[in-house]
Amino acid sequence: MVVSSVSRRLAGLLLISVPFMTAVAAEAVPIPPIEVQPIDVVILVDESGSLSASAVSQERAAASLLAVGEFSSKSRVEVVGFGSKNTPDQDALDMVCPLTPLGSREDREAILNCVQELHPRTAAEGNDTDHAAALGRALATLRDSGDDQRQKIVFLLTDGILDVQRSLNYGDSPAVRQAAAEDYIQAHLTEATKLGIQVWPLGFGKADPAQLRGFAVGKPCNNMGDSKPRAQLIKDEREVFAAMVRAYAAARCAGSEVAESQTVPSGGSREYQLRIPVIATDASITVSKRNPRFKVTYIDPNGKTVPKSGEFDGSTFQVNGEDTPVEGLQIRLPRPGTWKVRVEAAQDAKPEEVVAAVTWQGAVHSSITLDSPNPDPGKEVVVRSRLQTRKGVVVADDDLSALRFSVDMTGDGVPGTVHAELNDSGAGPDRKAGDGEFAGALTIPPGASGALEFVGIVDATGVQGDRIPYQTTVAKPGEQVRTVVDIPQQTIAPGDDATGTVTVSNETGKPISATLVLEELREGDHIEVVDPDVRLAVGQSSTDVTLTLAADSAEGDVPGVLILRDAADPAKVYGQGFLKLRVAQPPSPVPWILAALTLLAVITATYLTGRIRAARVRGDVQDLTLVLYQGDREMGPWRAPIGRNRRLTFVIRDTHTDHPYLDRPNQGDLTYEVVRAGRGAGLVLRGPGGEQYPVRPGVPQAVGDGVAIAVRDGRLDRRPEPAPGAYGSDPFDQPSHYSNDPLM
Repeated sequence: MVVSSVSRRLAGLLLISVPFMTAVAAEAVPIPPIEVQPIDVVILVDESGSLSASAVSQERAAASLLAVGEFSSKSRVEVVGFGSKNTPDQDALDMVCPLTPLGSREDREAILNCVQELHPRTAAEGNDTDHAAALGRALATLRDSGDDQRQKIVFLLTDGILDVQRSLNYGDSPAVRQAAAEDYIQAHLTEATKLGIQVWPLGFGKADPAQLRGFAVGKPCNNMGDSKPRAQLIKDEREVFAAMVRAYAAARCAGSEVAESQTVPSGGSREYQLRIPVIATDASITVSKRNPRFKVTYIDPNGKTVPKSGEFDGSTFQVNGEDTPVEGLQIRLPRPGTWKVRVEAAQDAKPEEVVAAVTWQGAVHSSITLDSPNPDPGKEVVVRSRLQTRKGVVVADDDLSALRFSVDMTGDGVPGTVHAELNDSGAGPDRKAGDGEFAGALTIPPGASGALEFVGIVDATGVQGDRIPYQTTVAKPGEQVRTVVDIPQQTIAPGDDATGTVTVSNETGKPISATLVLEELREGDHIEVVDPDVRLAVGQSSTDVTLTLAADSAEGDVPGVLILRDAADPAKVYGQGFLKLRVAQPPSPVPWILAALTLLAVITATYLTGRIRAARVRGDVQDLTLVLYQGDREMGPWRAPIGRNRRLTFVIRDTHTDHPYLDRPNQGDLTYEVVRAGRGAGLVLRGPGGEQYPVRPGVPQAVGDGVAIAVRDGRLDRRPEPAPGAYGSDPFDQPSHYSNDPLM
């Protein structure tokens, strides 16, 4: 049975696992789906009277970010405006958007709509600043949200300092009221810390930097420095949206990039570049454009414009807020690389400053192996780990250089926590640096006496995973078994076999019956162990292992682990090793007779193509020039259009005037055409009724209505003169000139 749970405290930590099975199986159950973890968020927005209209607009854009950009459809968002309660009929809080799930596009659009209710308060509404009431409301929402497993975050957007001097419910004098509100704030922050709720303050305008720093509390989602809650003081209100992007990404343990803002002119466009790394499984590109009519186009790293809804090139897309001031494109399994965002303004649109940003996260799973699953007290054990995303095994890449792997061990008789760093340096036999496998060694304390727990952690910007510890026990005296389970790197085709070895040192004094079991496979990995039963003889022994792939096994890197378990007690593990398999269709061998037939077909096709091309060249009319005559008066030449054609089609216009002319035909016109006849240079002129006129180059041919057509052939000008009498006195006395088929 595979057990999966989400760590409340470590939402951004990838915690490494080897789940246990209670029964032997030839084909393992796949790992659970890898999804980003949902979050609950409350956004507190200052509505005090000191706010300008543009500042409110920036706050709305910041509050809209999660509606268009949050990855998980299971996340929930609440938006609360706040001022102060200075009279009995006032309220310090505006419940702009109650806690709303993001399960559908309609849910997200509802938040985008209700955010527009944020506004600067008047004195009659209570336009001072009550941070205590705002924080109290956020804690009440998150404390009672009913899900302790999800990360809980508060974003506090404010342009002022605490001011409740006129708020009667805090006391009977301005000084008492301020002090009481400050006490409430500290109590709320203490509770937030205890509950694991993060508070991220964003201040602008006259906000007090010291007070802002005091608001920042909560445990970071990983051990990276940028994930710890911190205050941001924004000097320019136009930077509020970018600051919100950075705060949201850090709080969620996501990665982010904000492109430099640009002013999009009337009738013009601007382009932004944003990078998504290979480890990202979910991404959102957000655009704060203020004008809902601005058109946004998203272009992937291959230069292809992606759809705003549906699937394309292995990714899934969904746009939100397309007709609002903030638009976002959610991308599941985004193509890594540099994306472009093009923003276009209509001719009558006012120039606006536009900001584009991307947030991304890697929802990953990791497997762990120990070189000694039941290690000896006082001995060293090597821990190995590697990552898997929805896209498969993550191997070495420049984007993974910032990953920091480590493992913590606790257990019976272990004082405190034993920590070890893992690296991708290729430690151990047959290991290669840069293969995406991280390894490190730690020593089991001599006093270890029973159960051990290994918790692997990966710290990286933009990475989140599951908490599933790996549990084992120390070896008992006289039960020492050392194994190496090795499935070396190999590429195999569906339907074929992969091979490896199990090497054993059994010092228990008796043979052991064990079973090889595959775990941690993808859903489409249909792989079985051939002869999974293994007898571990006393002393040194080696057993060949064969894995067979079904014909419908999924292609790509296989993330599985091959585990050697005790046949009688499957919870007891003797050894394990990663599969290093790539499933791919090999190039098919071509028999010599097929190669010969292919060559013959190529020669035949080349010959026929040459004949066809030669026929087309012979029939080409682009060297022809037509001359229109009205009586004896030449009306001017008309050259055939450039390009290979076998018919020169035209019309004669205004024949009953003094200025007839030749022209290209329109639909419904009565047309003439000139074609080359046969293999020679002969020409045929056809009239609208199907009549045919033999044409001699340069000699006018009457076609009715007092007009005549002469055809000049540029091909004859390049042809050497024929010998006298070669074709008789008339060079057009050639049989082919008047063939039954003039297009031969």
